[in-house]
Amino acid sequence: MSQNPALTPSSTDDSKAFRHDLRNALSPAMLCADILTSHSDESVRKHAGTIVEALEKALRLLKKPTSSQ
Repeated sequence: MSQNPALTPSSTDDSKAFRHDLRNALSPAMLCADILTSHSDESVRKHAGTIVEALEKALRLLKKPTSSQ
């Protein structure tokens, strides 16, 4: 039974660590955007909502298991 070299334990662990680190890096942006959704300026709220949606999409993608098939 041959192993796929792209899915060795080392690279899988590295991928999990990278996704974890990237989620942590995005957390402050999400916090700031969440705060801005309560801003008194409607334009700021609108743009903050766009940022929140984009960050949530990125975070959902990071939760998906990786596959190289």
